[in-house]
Amino acid sequence: MISIIIPVLNEEKTIGKNLERLAKIRGQKEIIVVDGGSIDSTVEIANKYARVIKSEKGRGRQMNAGAKASKGNILWFVHSDSILDEDSLAKIEKTIENGYIGGCFKLYFYDLDTKFMRFVSNSSNKRAKHFKLIFGDQGIFMKRDIFENLGGYKDMELMEDWEFSRRIHRLGKMKVLDKRIGTSGRRFEKGGQVKTLLKMHKIKLLYILGMSPDKLARIYKEVR
Repeated sequence: MISIIIPVLNEEKTIGKNLERLAKIRGQKEIIVVDGGSIDSTVEIANKYARVIKSEKGRGRQMNAGAKASKGNILWFVHSDSILDEDSLAKIEKTIENGYIGGCFKLYFYDLDTKFMRFVSNSSNKRAKHFKLIFGDQGIFMKRDIFENLGGYKDMELMEDWEFSRRIHRLGKMKVLDKRIGTSGRRFEKGGQVKTLLKMHKIKLLYILGMSPDKLARIYKEVR
């Protein structure tokens, strides 16, 4: 069974529609929504489609809590605004059967289809494949024992997916699937496509240079 783990915080506008789509995905699965303290109707809506647990706020903390509560032998971490194909679970299972310890999907922006955003998604996919850096919106999945051996995600305010990606690649082969995963481009639309991308690259550079995730998180809030 595959455990689909979704960290959320105040997602009432999109969570119902996305969970309804997720429930239609073929295959044996459990859907776990991990709420980080929503003050809107997120929990009430999510309860109609999934098992909901509560956790301390923070994407890494929420994903660890979801993994601990899950029962599947494969863990799949998905953002609340992701759009997934109905045969995604079969692709994940086939990847694990072929000897990979995990992988991710090819990213695209379903609500902002411009040449620039196609450049952004293509760059993200090449980064994951060639530089072994997978971000959360690409739907990372892995065998449960691999996740547990790594001790889960680090307790970081930001860049927990970057840090986790660096560690997991040391344990075995990861695959970037040809199957796509859709994510929202709302941040880019709100903040300006080029401007938002430059700010996100700034955050990555500052992380490499040693700035603390706490300080980076404050910069990231400006991007949102």
